[in-house]
Amino acid sequence: MIKQITLVAVILVTAACDNKQTENKMETTKTETTAIFPKGDRTPEEYFTGKAYLYLIQQRTANNNFVIGSVTFEPGARTNWHSHPKGQVLIVTEGKGLYQEKGKPALHINKGDVVDIPENIEHWHGATAGTKMVHIAITNYLGEVNANWLKPVTDDEYKIANQ
Repeated sequence: MIKQITLVAVILVTAACDNKQTENKMETTKTETTAIFPKGDRTPEEYFTGKAYLYLIQQRTANNNFVIGSVTFEPGARTNWHSHPKGQVLIVTEGKGLYQEKGKPALHINKGDVVDIPENIEHWHGATAGTKMVHIAITNYLGEVNANWLKPVTDDEYKIANQ
């Protein structure tokens, strides 16, 4: 709860500073960052291809039967094929990426897109070959399981998805 309140306060202060104009109307230079959360720790190589990082935002608790993480995919990085027994929601916060369900064409996803993944749907997601992508993943649990990891996405599958 304190994290959320602190985040809201930072967002409000940042917005107020961005809207404030200098008295002499001089143009100022500012460094702009689009990252909402830190990059996090490297993801396990047995579940990801390429460089991907996970920052845990919210762990599962007695009140919430889900986990929330911010995942940063460097260009070319992606998950293995996998499914979720109780579904998952992805919210793209930066860049461009790909989402593909087994047997369907890949979808291009961009900043602001929300992907609602039904339970037990085999899929993968990650960055495009040329761009980084960051998304927030909200993943539900069934018992103690929130993901069933499968085989890696092949280079050929990935190449076709990027077309």
